[in-house]
Amino acid sequence: MIADSVHHLLLVAFSRSNRAMLTRTRALGLLPGQPKVLEQLHDHEGCTQQDIARACAMDKSTVTSVVSRMVDAGLVERRSRKDDRRVSSLYLTDAGRSAADEVMAIGAKVDATAAHGLTEEERAELVRLLSRVIENLSSDESEGRA
Repeated sequence: MIADSVHHLLLVAFSRSNRAMLTRTRALGLLPGQPKVLEQLHDHEGCTQQDIARACAMDKSTVTSVVSRMVDAGLVERRSRKDDRRVSSLYLTDAGRSAADEVMAIGAKVDATAAHGLTEEERAELVRLLSRVIENLSSDESEGRA
């Protein structure tokens, strides 16, 4: 039955979570993809676009487009690396840091809504199980079966 299949439930959970985040972050003037990048840079400032693509499960071309718009909007700046000038690291501007803080707060509210009624142990188990599912699917993808 589709209603209790893992792939269907993951799809529905993603869709609802994504919609909740986009609705709230759109009010900040952010476009799709930008909240994920801001969250990643909030915790990993100085990473590369390739790092963001990997961490956020985004295509490299999508990351390039999203980051370029964020640079134009004054949220992010690129800095050449001293050890390899061909590679740029990404840093939040003051406006980007403020937006990232707001996105983190919104994410916490969406998480609280999603986990409403779960005990701390159930929440921890959910995180553990979803992490394992992601790892399984990533492994399957890297083996060319995706």
